[in-house]
Amino acid sequence: MKNIKSFICALGVAGVTFTFTGCNNEYDDVAPGSYVETERIETFPGDKVMVSGTVSNGSPISSVSLVCEEWGINHVYDRASYDDNVFVYEYTLEVPDDATFNQTLTITAKCKNGKSTVREIPISYLPDTSAPVATPAFNPQIGVEMDVTSNKGVWNIDFMASDDRGLKSVSISIPSLPYNETIELSGLNASVKKTIEFTPPNTYPCAITIEDVSGNVSVSNMDVVAMYPETENPIYDYSGMYVVDANEDPDDYINGYYRYMDRKGEYQYEGKFYAATDDSKVYFTPERNLDGDLYGVSPNVSSKLMNNNGYVLPVTIAKSGYYGIYIDLKAHTYSISSLEVPENAYNGDLYLSGTGFAFGDDWSLSDKMTKVSDYRYEFETSLKSSSSSGYQYYFTNSGWSTVFRADAECKWWYEASEGTCAVFDPDEYTGEVIVTFDSAYPWGTIKKKNE
Repeated sequence: MKNIKSFICALGVAGVTFTFTGCNNEYDDVAPGSYVETERIETFPGDKVMVSGTVSNGSPISSVSLVCEEWGINHVYDRASYDDNVFVYEYTLEVPDDATFNQTLTITAKCKNGKSTVREIPISYLPDTSAPVATPAFNPQIGVEMDVTSNKGVWNIDFMASDDRGLKSVSISIPSLPYNETIELSGLNASVKKTIEFTPPNTYPCAITIEDVSGNVSVSNMDVVAMYPETENPIYDYSGMYVVDANEDPDDYINGYYRYMDRKGEYQYEGKFYAATDDSKVYFTPERNLDGDLYGVSPNVSSKLMNNNGYVLPVTIAKSGYYGIYIDLKAHTYSISSLEVPENAYNGDLYLSGTGFAFGDDWSLSDKMTKVSDYRYEFETSLKSSSSSGYQYYFTNSGWSTVFRADAECKWWYEASEGTCAVFDPDEYTGEVIVTFDSAYPWGTIKKKNE
């Protein structure tokens, strides 16, 4: 719904109703105050537009009407039985599905002194330039397992098509199968489910085209790879998962290499990841080691997530940046979506504090951390050979008004003035380390400094 705020008020107030009573003769010849902040309404068939306004005068308000005859709109606020000198209203203008445009919304304010003020707001068509979308987005490769007995594979297509004006159709084209079908759609959202059989094993180029009622189209091109089953280790519904940077060596890290992913449902997990470079690569593991179950993608189909340590390849993230990652182990699928930095993300000066560090006494502040980007910080130090308080760390600004902490197991980092600190085990390492923190989506690491 668009918010079109019309202020018809010499006092310039909005959203609050003020009532002043009384009528003086000095206002007998004064028309009500009428100021309209917007000069035009741009909308489209089926839309809803909020029109907000305020009418005021020394003479009490008798009525306010909103009229657009061509659309059958004739709404009147009858205030004759009141003695309000200020009246605030909000009206929801519903645009007809068959609306024609270049119309006028006429707002007429009348007072008990017989005076009135008319404001005319032109209504024009807002062109549709947005293409429809598919959720989830299609991967460039889709894997279909062949049944060795029937020599057939089945692809169960299941996605949601959406558009802000209205959907018209979706077309599925697989020329080499051959398969071509167009399905009529309606409404703003539509579930699309189709089952398609493939035979023999092969790579089948496929195009899925969604069209909206305005003629805008979105085209998703992919390869459907029909192949015989691959060997996979058993899949379990783990309590949580970790996403790891396949380009990094876990032995180089004392803390923070394994980034936790929350369980969102049976076999389903969600987490965040910062890709430091283009073509970053990630694996998924249920434990903080890479020796057991390890999930990556099939060497044959880059969209097929599977569990086979030593066989699978890492998932590739094409561009550097922040990402949200969702995986479904049972469905063998994953999705990776780019994340914008939150508006309230901290980017001021930051300091390291904790126990077991060589830069000072336990819980003292380090020197100011080096800012390597808007939201990423580094600090080089070394670890003590022993610490009576153990090894813990957190981050803060100089006045402790912004403090970043973690739970003791280092699964989640968050901003809080009080609470636990991240606990780590240096495993007898006492060399130099690089401590990092990312304040966009909070996460800390401690990495051995390799000369």
